[in-house]
Amino acid sequence: MRLAKFNKFRNALASPSAREAWYRELAIDPAISAGADGLAIDSSSLYLKAPGGASLQAIDLDSSDRSSGRLHTLSGPAGAIVDWSTAAHSDALVGAGDDQGTVTIWCRRIQVQSFKAHRDACTSVRFHSTVASVVASSASSSKSGEVRLWDIDSATSAPFWQVGSDSGIDSLSLSGDGRLIATGSRSGKCTVYDPRQSGDAVSSTPALYAAGRPTRVLWAGETPFLLSTGQSRMRERSAALWDQRNMASPLASLQLQPSTRPLAPLYDEDTRLAYLAELGDTAVRWIDADPSSATPLALLGSVTLPSPMCGCALLPKHRLNVMKGEIARIHVVVETTGGSGGQGAAVIPVPHVAPRRSYLDFHSDLFPDTRAPIPVQTFAQWMACEPATIPKMSLDPAKPNLAALQSAYSVSSCDDKSTAKAVPQVASKSTPDTAPSQKGTLLLPTHMQAPLSAAGCDNCKQDDTGALPSKAEEQHSPSIQQQSAANVTAAQISTKPSWKPPLNHVRFKYLEGFAYRPTESFTSLHNVNQRFSQQNDPIRVGPRVIAVSLAGAGGKVGVFRRDSPGRVPDDPATIVHGADVVDIELDPFDPAIVATAGADGRLQMWRVPDTPLAGEVFFELEEYVHVTADRIYQIRFNPSVKSVVGILVSEADMHAVYIYNGLMLHYIVGKTPGGIHTFEWSPDGDRIALITKTSKQLCVYDVRTQELLTCGPAMKSNRPGRIAWMGMSHICLAGFDSGSQRKLSLFDASDVSHPLSTVTLDAGPGLLAPIVDSDCGVVYVDDRGSRLTHAFEIVGGILFELPKFESSLPSLGLAMLPKKYADVSHCELARAYRLTAQALESIGFRVPRKRPEYFQDDIFPDTVDTETPAVDTLAWLDGASAAPRLISLCPPHMTPLSEAPPEPVRKRQFAINAEEKPDNTKDAISAMLSRVDEPDDEQECAAGSGSDWDD
Repeated sequence: MRLAKFNKFRNALASPSAREAWYRELAIDPAISAGADGLAIDSSSLYLKAPGGASLQAIDLDSSDRSSGRLHTLSGPAGAIVDWSTAAHSDALVGAGDDQGTVTIWCRRIQVQSFKAHRDACTSVRFHSTVASVVASSASSSKSGEVRLWDIDSATSAPFWQVGSDSGIDSLSLSGDGRLIATGSRSGKCTVYDPRQSGDAVSSTPALYAAGRPTRVLWAGETPFLLSTGQSRMRERSAALWDQRNMASPLASLQLQPSTRPLAPLYDEDTRLAYLAELGDTAVRWIDADPSSATPLALLGSVTLPSPMCGCALLPKHRLNVMKGEIARIHVVVETTGGSGGQGAAVIPVPHVAPRRSYLDFHSDLFPDTRAPIPVQTFAQWMACEPATIPKMSLDPAKPNLAALQSAYSVSSCDDKSTAKAVPQVASKSTPDTAPSQKGTLLLPTHMQAPLSAAGCDNCKQDDTGALPSKAEEQHSPSIQQQSAANVTAAQISTKPSWKPPLNHVRFKYLEGFAYRPTESFTSLHNVNQRFSQQNDPIRVGPRVIAVSLAGAGGKVGVFRRDSPGRVPDDPATIVHGADVVDIELDPFDPAIVATAGADGRLQMWRVPDTPLAGEVFFELEEYVHVTADRIYQIRFNPSVKSVVGILVSEADMHAVYIYNGLMLHYIVGKTPGGIHTFEWSPDGDRIALITKTSKQLCVYDVRTQELLTCGPAMKSNRPGRIAWMGMSHICLAGFDSGSQRKLSLFDASDVSHPLSTVTLDAGPGLLAPIVDSDCGVVYVDDRGSRLTHAFEIVGGILFELPKFESSLPSLGLAMLPKKYADVSHCELARAYRLTAQALESIGFRVPRKRPEYFQDDIFPDTVDTETPAVDTLAWLDGASAAPRLISLCPPHMTPLSEAPPEPVRKRQFAINAEEKPDNTKDAISAMLSRVDEPDDEQECAAGSGSDWDD
């Protein structure tokens, strides 16, 4: 029995993104034609109709400011735009038609073509699927319509193909292979044409929909199937699936409830799912559009939006987050956000995710090779009916093959012509209605050779006023094609920033967090201060001692020896500061010094004695600093210079970081009236990164010059965030966005104007405290108040999620030991202590390795010696700098893996090479049965002789 075929994406789920991911507070014009989608998307931008309708506005997809985005105006036509679209084979071409019949083309947000295409309103503009220079347009009046195809690289001013219709044209669509074109008319019919053969229709559907109401048609990719939507006379909305080879009746149809609002169809060729967006309503449905399915057009699911929509579009496939199981992402436009979403319109991303148990690996069954965004034919080749092979590309981040496809399909836009030397002239507004005039060669993006980034294109040298480059500038600058041939690298495969590596190889995807034996932990811990400041850590761990903030009057800090775990006595050794303790620190270069900062404005440094820490223990006050400020909030020792400490203070209405050496104040850094949440030293001790409260900015300062090096937006919430330096080049920021969304962002330390990568964890009240392992590129995130410890690996500027560690009790704080104290012989990346309300747990993080008997020098490089100063204090105060010192982690008794002998190859003998022994089992069974069936010889003799044996 043959099993019925079902769509494997039928269990996928979709939901609107959180509000902070919306593109909000937009001003748009919702008036569009019956066949328009109201939104267009390419790999870098969203395109919306600007107020007034005479221009488009482009919004960067990767804009960090989602409240308004980076708006770019694309102006040109004299009339009001009614339809616009992007090219599937390019990330830089946008076309639009207006109510005066004018078609306008933009390349990299610069207008390069404008011509009169029709006498009536231009209802649809679509780019060809395989040829970069072919554009299709349609016009509609009250009684007739027409469709025209244009070669925008041609010197002629007339369309090379056109066809008329006795009714208005609502929509048009080109097949994925570029051979056929389909139209939906006001008569309720769908008609298919072959532009290269004649003007006669190849096939046509019966009048399935009511006349006078919009009819939409959409090709199902490269297949011969079409999807149409419309309304019956009773206003029942329906969708139908047609076979172009036999359009007498639909293959399947779907009936929906009556409504006056039209259905806008979207189709995903890889998943064979169709999305039906109800323009003017709040529902988006997805159906099974696979003709070979057991139930074609079966309704699989729906999602409800917070406001009625007026536009929709699908994100290009290669921009999806495939490592999260995202099979599609629909962007919908709503005219009003309502609630706390802000004023004006908004674009809401709606990700469609296929559930999987784990997303650590790429799921090739969910993401087959998809169509590559490059043109594959010239206009002459297409007109000659030469066969075209549509190139495919893998969505696996570890297999970037778009660059190779670009080289293999490097055809020019018209008869192998080189890239244009001059920018074409824009057509005059007085152009006759019959044909375009003053048409030059279109400056096309030569087959994705220089993808458009979120900030624009450097190849299109355009100043702030929008003027085109002069001829003199063009003569001194290489052409786009020349730049591409010299600079096509793996970093240009995606439209994401150039820091993305060619291979996203996650080395620690099998990271395992584990708890040490209970004998390695500190148990029966009492009076832990559970109301410690969220800006600071209530636990500090050093090579010799552990300091924990305790509850009680006078500001108590419990001190324990790290080499004496077990049950904590009822009267542990305690430092009494004299006022509430706001922060605790351990001197990195003197393991016996514990520093406490109090609410009384005093910084005290205590020496821990070598005696057992139990009962009444005397702690000698090593150093006392009375800070000349109203209040202390935070203290941090310089990681490279001894006896230099940074103190976050407030004085009057100003907040700043004071840099002390002993009792002397040397520098005041980051002075601001808006308040400071937290600060951290860079590993070399020359810079300080901090987060401001009122302006919500992430700032980096040079300590000795007090100069602001770079500044950019941090998290949007007023709640505190935390900072950690990932080496010298990156900064990790964990905090809250609007709506209590907790996020982790990665910034380039030299330019923090926008994050390189951002990961949203969830919505919750607990603070996130990042702790970094710069050697391995791993960020551990302590989830305060939760039982989880998150982990992320940074690969080429991108945050990849690693397995979480879950404990039995909620966390109050997490502190890591220096890297040299990890058990590298057991492949332990880090060792930490986790503070709970009753215990101090000893935990570790390790990875499995194939040959653990050798020192794994590929994951344990030389690490920073955090216990030895890198530069003398006086020399540092005079301006000297030095890189941190490095030490080897290789134990004396272990051999590095790089020096290990090659692993012996085991020789295996397979059955096909060995002499096969005959199987005599069947013969033995047959012989045994034959002996049972044969009569006994003595009995036969007795029976034959007439013996009375039986008597």
